[in-house]
Amino acid sequence: MKPALRVFLVAISSAALLSACGKKEGEVTSEAEQALPKEEQMPTPAAAPGSEAPVVAAPDAPAPTAPEEKTNADFEVWFAKYKLDLNDPKMLDADTDGDGFSNRDEFLADSNPLDPGMRPGIHPAIRLKEYTEVRLPFVLRAVQGETATVEFDSDGTGKQEKVRKGDTIKGTKLKVDRVETRTDFDKHGVKVDMSQVVLTDADTNDRVVALKDLPTRTSATFATLVSADGKDTLKVREGESFTWPSEPGSSYKVIDLRMDQVVVKDEASGKTVTIPRQ
Repeated sequence: MKPALRVFLVAISSAALLSACGKKEGEVTSEAEQALPKEEQMPTPAAAPGSEAPVVAAPDAPAPTAPEEKTNADFEVWFAKYKLDLNDPKMLDADTDGDGFSNRDEFLADSNPLDPGMRPGIHPAIRLKEYTEVRLPFVLRAVQGETATVEFDSDGTGKQEKVRKGDTIKGTKLKVDRVETRTDFDKHGVKVDMSQVVLTDADTNDRVVALKDLPTRTSATFATLVSADGKDTLKVREGESFTWPSEPGSSYKVIDLRMDQVVVKDEASGKTVTIPRQ
């Protein structure tokens, strides 16, 4: 076996087992070495005269398994596929495509180490085509006791309205559930007014929280996703689950929408995946 391959496989097994079992590094590295084919294992040092024989686990004792364990064949096939040099000891930690992830990371994620657009944790086939943000037509400006002052900015006049619990804000179907005075401290220890108004949309029953002096997006905000070839498109909203047309049986839940990316959770594997902007 090539030296780089031996070191790499033992390192992978060690890291995975450390995470899964909480064992000490020396113990896990030994187990990882034993997991290799017998002819590829390092020789076991002989016991010193008079020392006790090492304790060996019972043959039927269940051995911990590394999640998504990679085999020797997987490693060699993957590096041959992308024409990476197994004889180069620096190859494992090199970033061939300059995307900020090493070849080691790319192998474990089964992503293309020659394509900077395909990074670990990045969906290989879906991209964000367009982000459309729908905001509340007003901004919360003040909270005094049980009364909140909201300012409408759609017409540029800065007209204000005072509302209390149970009121419906003028021109909307948003009912005030709670008016809350809150304070917090920023990273410099300075007190910050974090007062808020909690609202419910009468049409959708969606909950919206307006924070003082901050524009607030509504649940109507959506992202348009597109396939790499442009054939498939889909509009998604935060909290929704969707199936991608070219992936029968797939199920993703939208965790977060942003201008430059959409974060989703693969509901089958539980992994979080980022969909970057096109």
